[in-house]
Amino acid sequence: MQGNITPGEAAPGHDEAAPGEPVKCKEGCTATGESANKEGDTVDLLDLLESPQSAGLEVVRLGDSETAVIPFTREGARVKLHYCEEPEIRGYAHCTDSDCVLCRIGRKAEDRMLLPVYLPAARVVSILAVSPSLRPYALLPQLAPALKATTPTVAFIRRDGSRYLVTTRQLHTTEDAGADVIKGFFEKHDAKQIELGSVYPRLSNDQLAAVSEIGRLLALKEGIRAGG
Repeated sequence: MQGNITPGEAAPGHDEAAPGEPVKCKEGCTATGESANKEGDTVDLLDLLESPQSAGLEVVRLGDSETAVIPFTREGARVKLHYCEEPEIRGYAHCTDSDCVLCRIGRKAEDRMLLPVYLPAARVVSILAVSPSLRPYALLPQLAPALKATTPTVAFIRRDGSRYLVTTRQLHTTEDAGADVIKGFFEKHDAKQIELGSVYPRLSNDQLAAVSEIGRLLALKEGIRAGG
């Protein structure tokens, strides 16, 4: 994600990351959010308060009422997620990739591109999770006019089950395109204070296996005896 994009304008095209890899932002930072600290390392707890995970980004919740979003970049973080119905999680969580417990119990992994967008009603930047699907009524093809626009364009998105309904229009020069909010987002992103993938939890395999329903499924799948 480039920090020199004029707020409110679409970003120029960039090379895409290989499937399964994060999209790189300015100065080579990535959207993985992997910590350099290992078990047993000494950490300063105050440093954790300044970590990307504390940036306060939220996912755009789409439903049967329209949500207005203004894309201001075409770059996002490529992630792989699992949906978990278990009450301890109840939502999407990152695939751990390495020997993933959720993959091992047959839980479907879904690819998503996490796109930062401006929400004019709330005047905040949030994360729009976009599937790479190009099927009829998928979100990505219908977002194309707003992503390709060279002037600020608002997209009105409504979800009807598995279908997305999107209409777009260009903003007038007097309308709020979020320039000041977007500028602040870029400043934090370039300072590595924002990590797009932090909107979904990253749970270790041990944490996932400790969820009672997941643990029981794992035991059934792999014939693990209770108590080892």
